[in-house]
Amino acid sequence: MKKVSSLKLGIIALTMVVMVACGNQEGAGSETSSDAQQQAAADTTVTTGSEDITPAADEAAATVAVDEALVEEILSQFDNKTPSTTVTLSVAITELFNDLGLSLEGVPTTQSELPAAYQDVQKVGSSHQPDLEVIASLTPDAILSPESIKDSIEKMLKPSGLKGAYLPVDSLDGLKASLVAIGRLYDKEAEAEQVLSSFAEQESEIVKSVEGKDAPTVMFLFGSTDYLMLMNEDTFAGSLARNLGATNVLTDTMQSTETYVPFNMESVVEANPDVILLVAHGDAEAVAKKFEEDVKKNGAWEKMNAFKNGKMKTLDYNLFGVASLSKTPDAYKALSTVLYGE
Repeated sequence: MKKVSSLKLGIIALTMVVMVACGNQEGAGSETSSDAQQQAAADTTVTTGSEDITPAADEAAATVAVDEALVEEILSQFDNKTPSTTVTLSVAITELFNDLGLSLEGVPTTQSELPAAYQDVQKVGSSHQPDLEVIASLTPDAILSPESIKDSIEKMLKPSGLKGAYLPVDSLDGLKASLVAIGRLYDKEAEAEQVLSSFAEQESEIVKSVEGKDAPTVMFLFGSTDYLMLMNEDTFAGSLARNLGATNVLTDTMQSTETYVPFNMESVVEANPDVILLVAHGDAEAVAKKFEEDVKKNGAWEKMNAFKNGKMKTLDYNLFGVASLSKTPDAYKALSTVLYGE
């Protein structure tokens, strides 16, 4: 284990200095330091729009790191035009629109709970099997889907003459960049800044709570009843663990740069992480049950530190099954408890 750094906690802004003066100006350029994204500052400046709000000496405020280059990459898909009719194919993207108080003409068909504001909005099929006929009937200017499934969605949309745009919503950094991009695109910058400012304060408090504690090594498993994969720190759960100081063995010990890597028992045993966490895909209960059965059948698991210390767990699907900015504070708290205890 390693000690969680005693650096001041919060999230240092890379480019949340969004310069908005009279009229339309481009956002400020970004610093691309990955270290800065992971570190914190309890006594920082909250930057919203063109105003710098400096907190009193005895108050703690926080800014939030956003990758400006990623924001601009997202916006480049829209040719500087604000869509008048928008359809989303992702719960995560739908939640971002809800955070900003934006309307939608179509939302995904899903077993996950959608924001109440969209309960009566036209359902357009799942993210992997969208109903193209229904989508076309809505004549959308924008069909928004996760970047991670871009290739498969493109193959379905192009023959129908429909054009999609893709947002990186599978990690915390991607969610933040997507929120900022949506805010700029739909003239909701102030709302986006407010959401991120509130989020940063909660994040800073949670990260600060583990300061000085022994940080564990962790392995994230992702899968269904049919397969398992290992996840690195660029995923939603992985990025939260990284910000809490934990070391992801796929990135650190196994030296993998891939976001997802096929499960290999020998490599898992060799890495021997302090904590092993499962993020279910599909039927969460069935996946958890299948994993428990596999653990009982394979004696290799019993030799590992995570098993011996009771640190092999299935994460709450409602918090970790779908990347969600609005649920991130609760996900942080749940993960902090698993990694460090109460």
